Amino acid sequence: MGVISRDENQVNLIFAGSSTTGGQLKGFSESFEKPLLAIDIEKTMPSSTQWQELATTLNKSVADFINRSEVEGANDDENYDEDDWLKVLENNPKAMKGAILIEGDKTTYLNSATDVFKHFNVDSSGLEKTMHTEQPNIEKTSGNDRFVEE
Repeated sequence: MGVISRDENQVNLIFAGSSTTGGQLKGFSESFEKPLLAIDIEKTMPSSTQWQELATTLNKSVADFINRSEVEGANDDENYDEDDWLKVLENNPKAMKGAILIEGDKTTYLNSATDVFKHFNVDSSGLEKTMHTEQPNIEKTSGNDRFVEE
C-alpha cells in the first residue's frame, strides 16, 4: 500500500496551475462526472515520497515530469539523481510537464487532452459510431427538423 490516497469514486489530478497544458488538462478532467480533487503543485507540493511513488507507479523518473526549458541552467546533459530532480521540481513547480491523474488503482501521466479521453475510455468525444451498422435517418422526425431541399 502506498502513501497516496486512492478512491474509485474520486479522481485526483496533480498539475501545475500556471502551466497552459496543466490548466487545459484540469479543464478536461473536470468535464467527467466523478468528483475531482485538483492538486496544484504551485500551492500544495506533494512530498518526496509521493513523487517517488508516482514515478515508480508510472515507470518513469521524476526528471520525466520536468520541462527543462522552464528551469534556468538545466539541460539534458545534467547528471542529476532523483533527489536532485525532486529539488528542482520543488523550487520550480511551474516546470511540471503535463499532469498526473489518479483514479483508484489506475494512474495515468497526461500530456494532452487525448490522454484524458484515453484514461476515461472515451472514443470520439463520447459519440457512438453506428454508421457502419445502421443507415442514417434522412427523413423528418419532428416538425422542427430542417433539410436542404433539392
